[in-house]
Order: sequence, then structure tokens, then C-alpha cells
Amino acid sequence: MKSPGIERLQERFAILQARHGYSLLDAESFAEFAEAPGTTLILFADDPAKVPETWDLTVILPEALLRMEAKVRVGLLPPVTARSLAARYGIRIWPALLGLRDGAYLGTVEGLKDWSAYVRLLPELFSAPPSRPPGIGIPVMSADAASHCDSHCH
Repeated sequence: MKSPGIERLQERFAILQARHGYSLLDAESFAEFAEAPGTTLILFADDPAKVPETWDLTVILPEALLRMEAKVRVGLLPPVTARSLAARYGIRIWPALLGLRDGAYLGTVEGLKDWSAYVRLLPELFSAPPSRPPGIGIPVMSADAASHCDSHCH
């Protein structure tokens, strides 16, 4: 059974789709949407009953994007799918926005910010150079590097 928060979020996503043309994504459609040419912003949502800021961001996001001069495609990830993809982009704080250009990682904006912060942060995000997403995990040292360590490594 779905929580009331998830049901309300689904209703809000339907409104965002109808009013703003945002795309509702799932695990199957995510890759194609993310890899498409152009600038992309994807909302990683959580259950508003658990993370109320998710609801707030669904209200703030369209308003902040109205200030953008660049055309941005927006995708909406429901909580289960968002959780399954979060580690790929180093997302640890909910809700989160993922910025991509031509499928390349630009960065994230995690947690709820003030409306004016989004007006400033989104253009910065979209003008960032593509980079490798920060994974979550333990740094790995190659076996080769470890074998060349001497007393200066520790």
C-alpha cells in the first residue's frame, strides 16, 4: 500500500507534467532521458511524508526555472527509482536535483534551498564543465600504487 505522501507526490508530478511538460521517469526511461542532447535537470524525490522538503521543491522548481534563459528539460524521479539511482551520482541528501548536459554530469543541488538560492545555483550548475560523478564509497588505490609505497606513504 502506498503512503498518503507518495499518492500526493504522484498527483503533484501529474500537475507538473501537464502544466510544464516535465517527464515522469522510471528505471527504464531514465537512461534515454539522461543521455538525450541538451541540458537536463532531474528531480530525485523522496516520500514527502518522510522528507517534506520534497513537496516544497516541487513548488519552488517551476518558479526558479522560469528565470532561466536556457531551455532545460526536466525529469521527475519517484522515490523508489530515485533511491535506486542516487549512488550513481553521489546523492546523499534529499530532495536533490541532478544537472546533465548531453548526458554528461554537471553536478547536483542537494537538500532544500531558499528560492533565491535556486535562482543563483541553477545557472551555475548548467554552466559547469562536465565531470565525473562523485561516487559514494571507499577510495580505491591500485595494487601497483600500493606496491610502490615506501616509508614516505605513511
